[in-house]
Amino acid sequence: MTLNEIYRPIQSQLNATESLLIRELSATNGLMGELTRHIARMPGKRIRPALALLGAGLMKRGNDNAVRLAAAVEMIHTATLLHDDVIDGASLRRGLSTLNAKWGDTLSVLSGDYIYSKAFCLLSELNNQKVLRLMSDTARTVCEGEVAQIQHQYDLNLSRSSYLAIIEAKTASLMGASAEAGALLAGATPKQAARLGVFGLNFGLAFQILDDTQDIVGDQEVLGKSLGTDLALGQLTLPLLYLKDTARPQLRSRLAEWFNGPPAAGWRWGWGGNGSRSPAQAEEQLKLLKEEAIRHRVPAYCRRVAARYLDKARGVLKGFPSTVYKRSLLSLADYLVQ
Repeated sequence: MTLNEIYRPIQSQLNATESLLIRELSATNGLMGELTRHIARMPGKRIRPALALLGAGLMKRGNDNAVRLAAAVEMIHTATLLHDDVIDGASLRRGLSTLNAKWGDTLSVLSGDYIYSKAFCLLSELNNQKVLRLMSDTARTVCEGEVAQIQHQYDLNLSRSSYLAIIEAKTASLMGASAEAGALLAGATPKQAARLGVFGLNFGLAFQILDDTQDIVGDQEVLGKSLGTDLALGQLTLPLLYLKDTARPQLRSRLAEWFNGPPAAGWRWGWGGNGSRSPAQAEEQLKLLKEEAIRHRVPAYCRRVAARYLDKARGVLKGFPSTVYKRSLLSLADYLVQ
């Protein structure tokens, strides 16, 4: 099933969300307007807005406020991407040049900050303190997750539980909050809204695991974004952890070489042994990593782990009535692993 089919029950609201996003990001004059208009041209799957709208729809109360919420959560997500691209040194995002590639890191970071502020202006218009508090707490959690990820750069001793805690904070928390906030805005009880949050959280964990897998074995032209960034930044993700644990000694030794951190004793954060790689070396390392990941069936393993989280996500929807919105949420879970 395609995303267009999954989004059919909320398509008119998604269209309104898209219009609001473009209007909000195109309203500014001068250089800031030029920057934000470039961002507005970047297509996206709009999964977080969809979670917010489907969460509201499940409560049978989709409205203009749900559209504002959907636009706000996409803005928060976009702001994190701008910051991520600076951290990762990425040059491609959604098939277009990143802001940092075109205008430099400083303007990219400031654009992310600007979009964050625009998002919270929209959230304040909802006049819903529960939603505003939830999204504020989530924005903080996302930042904490990003910091934790940087703290563990080049950390070959990173545990799987620590990896899962990082991706829960930096990715899954916003997906969970999107669905939960949509339900709250539509009058759900705290218990109902929390269950939607659990759906989004588990969906988000599966999403990030599969995204991390694509960073190694994906096709850059198909995905429309820079790949190999986890390797370049010394970030141990689930596919890399699994490969490290199952690889033959020679490959484990090579992985240790790539993730050995900087030579200065006691300093690891933000810079590592891969920092001095030439583009040719980086390409060669990623090619070898992709071959070894496929040989060791890393994608299949990661899909199994992701599928377990998606089963948990589907499970929390069992008590909700069977509606087109519930079916779309279930189909969205299926979409990740089809």
